[in-house]
Amino acid sequence: DGKQTFTSLSIGVSLYPDDGIDSSLLLKNADTAMYKAKDLGKNRYEFFNKNMFNEVLKKSKIEKGLRNALENNEFQLYYQPQIDCKTKKIQGMEALLRWKNNDFGFVCPADFIPVAEETSLILPIGEWVVKTACIQGKEWLDKGYNLGVMAVNVSIVQLQHTDFLNTVKTALKESKLPPELLEIEITESVLMECVDYNIETLHKLRQLGINIALDDFGTGYSSLSYLRILPINNLKIDKSFIDSIHLNYTNRSVVYGIIELAHKMNLNIVAEGVEWQDQFDILQSMNCERVQGYFFSKPIPADNIEDLTNLMTHKNN
Repeated sequence: DGKQTFTSLSIGVSLYPDDGIDSSLLLKNADTAMYKAKDLGKNRYEFFNKNMFNEVLKKSKIEKGLRNALENNEFQLYYQPQIDCKTKKIQGMEALLRWKNNDFGFVCPADFIPVAEETSLILPIGEWVVKTACIQGKEWLDKGYNLGVMAVNVSIVQLQHTDFLNTVKTALKESKLPPELLEIEITESVLMECVDYNIETLHKLRQLGINIALDDFGTGYSSLSYLRILPINNLKIDKSFIDSIHLNYTNRSVVYGIIELAHKMNLNIVAEGVEWQDQFDILQSMNCERVQGYFFSKPIPADNIEDLTNLMTHKNN
């Protein structure tokens, strides 16, 4: 009809007899290789290899385990404190999901979170995380611990689900945690998927009094033009910038620039991955508000947080 159409191809290849001795297995393995080609950017070809089969098998086992994990109470939240640079006291907590499966032990979040997102299992899991974190935050508050905001990471699947706002409202209502003590963390990559819709959702969260943090700042593809209109309170500087801040002048300059920019926009900064005294001293000199990392504490179970709080209070005194 006089119209020009452009297409691209993702191709998976399997070879007889190494990859199968019948057409059914050859096609199955070629299909696996094709999806690997898609995962690696599309418009390319990939030959099947046994590692691909192992990846598929591993994902299958993880998915099966995830479907029963909530019912079996296999999930647990660990908490990593965020430290005020001036007072060296805890001024926030990040809730981090951990999974110990009955069959194959602790599973790395980098392995099971993507599977949970692909299968939409992240929705019931994410709902459990928000509710559990809010309940824990209120429990600490009732015990007299002033630990600042409770930060919860949210995936793109959760943020774009129609019931997400109701999930957050319900968690706050049932736990009775003040909205200003809840912080929703999103990454740049999450934000950039369906930007307008995500910004609208963030505005609605802010109207509830909830804090918003932009996580892994500087590693994604978001434009500074979006930074002007985002309803956020905090920027979290990615660990990759902090790792060599005490060794590399260029990294130090980048971090200083981010902090200065944030302050001019009335945003607070949280620096992640602080592991050394020198790193903390530099960030403190740059007027960074909060830091987070192994220098103060790795993520630990809720039962250990109170001991850590008492220890840090005694140490500061």
